[in-house]
Amino acid sequence: MRDRKAFLDAGRNDPHDLQQKAEHPYDFVSLPAKPTPRGAPTHGSYPADRWTGTVTLTYRVLSPLHVGSGGFDLAKERGLAGGDRPVRGIVRCRDLPVLPGASWKGAVRARFEAITNSRLGVVGTKHSKIPRAKIPSPLQKGNGGKVDVQIDDARVWALKPQPNVRQVSELSGLCLADALFGAMGYRGRVEAEEGTISSHPATKPKLVAPLESPVAHRLAKPGKASADPGGTIRISEVEGRKFYYDGPIVDERRRNGQLQASDEIDYVPKDATITVRVHLDSLTAAEVGALLVAAGWGERVGVVRFGGYKAVGLGKVELKVVEPDLRLGKERRPWWRGATSSLDSATAVAAAYTEHLIDAGRLEELHRITTHRRDEKGAP
Repeated sequence: MRDRKAFLDAGRNDPHDLQQKAEHPYDFVSLPAKPTPRGAPTHGSYPADRWTGTVTLTYRVLSPLHVGSGGFDLAKERGLAGGDRPVRGIVRCRDLPVLPGASWKGAVRARFEAITNSRLGVVGTKHSKIPRAKIPSPLQKGNGGKVDVQIDDARVWALKPQPNVRQVSELSGLCLADALFGAMGYRGRVEAEEGTISSHPATKPKLVAPLESPVAHRLAKPGKASADPGGTIRISEVEGRKFYYDGPIVDERRRNGQLQASDEIDYVPKDATITVRVHLDSLTAAEVGALLVAAGWGERVGVVRFGGYKAVGLGKVELKVVEPDLRLGKERRPWWRGATSSLDSATAVAAAYTEHLIDAGRLEELHRITTHRRDEKGAP
């Protein structure tokens, strides 16, 4: 997490200032030095101590949800006020809004990676399209309108995505996130169905502040970014994994004193219900528990957000109900059901902590960041 004193000592803006939090509404969960190996079973094997089946998760939507379709719709086509005005569309199936399984999986995996000392799912080591105007003057060297940013942090290289798994013997080196969600050459053992959404329809488009493009030099810890003679900015130490603060919906943004045009979007209103059925294949009780915590189950697990416009307050959800239907080993087959009852969520979560799959310190960082209000003074 960002160190206010280090920022001020380095002559950088106070990250806890209200204006700074409005412009950069996020903080970072710290990175481990290297991933913790966990290993994974081969597909098609169902050891007697592993659980297989489904878990049904029910979320309540706490702020408007926008899972973008990538296209525009006319407002009137979606029953919204505005006639022929274009609005950013949301993903629908049979004309009803849905939460794609990949959207659930991406949001939960990001949290899962952070709290289990896993590899990074995605690593961008070079960003070559940073406008020079966004770079602080001490870092502006060389010529041209764009600035390259190179990340040289050894931890990032140690945490880069798993190389292609080619042999069974390589499965023992998989980190926990790769073992559950998949890696190059290894299919994951957690798959989510398309989430169904129950909601009253929106009646008019929602105005939200336009999103800012990422600026890579802000990943650097204070004093850990420098520009070489050619103009490339090199970061020797990054802050960590980025997660957003909590706060009210931001419907406008100013740049250099000028009000920018807001985006008009289609959305799922607050208080909707999302039901997601997740298939689990041969997980230990502790792995199930860590997955549930990442999905938002339990105390002090932070805020979960789905979809787009997270930076301006959209997509906040609360996991209200967890319904496991899991069986051990071969009892996964309906015609081979033994006397074993389904694994319950409390037992699974307890096992995750007992077996130290969850890094309690980083989970607390995640909780503090995602529940911190960007419109209130003070540090997360």
